Amino acid sequence: MVVDVVRAVRGWVVAIAGGVLLFGCYLGVSAETDPGRQLPYFASGGLGGLALVLLGCALLVADQIDATSKGDRRSDHQVDDLHRLIVAAAGAGPAPSAGAVRGTAPAGTGADSYDDGGLFAVPAGRTYHRRTCDMIVGKPAQPVDPEQIAARGLTACTICEPKIAA
Repeated sequence: MVVDVVRAVRGWVVAIAGGVLLFGCYLGVSAETDPGRQLPYFASGGLGGLALVLLGCALLVADQIDATSKGDRRSDHQVDDLHRLIVAAAGAGPAPSAGAVRGTAPAGTGADSYDDGGLFAVPAGRTYHRRTCDMIVGKPAQPVDPEQIAARGLTACTICEPKIAA
């Protein structure tokens, strides 16, 4: 923290010193009418002052870039931590939600592989799905029959492509 403040002050001090040299150049040049006598002021104060102002600005920009990269590294670490937490939570398995479709499979069958041909739809949804469709996992999907599908104007999910039994 203190180092960052010192670095920022360093840039400002160098830029201000350049401004002082430029101002001295202006005063020296304006006091002389002979261009031959103005040249030393321009060469020493003008070019030197300009160089110091540019150097000070470069130091300030470098400090900003360094501060931004530190913030990016901190964000990267936070994203990595969040990713680890999500992966750990996914590995532990999601907590079952009320009304979720998965988990309704008969005992002894995997919920991911169980598909009895039943069709499901979310109450406010516009599509119907197979029991195992990822689009309705964790949602309060309810069984629907062909009459309900027609009455609600539901369309088949393009992911699981359910078929209405004839």
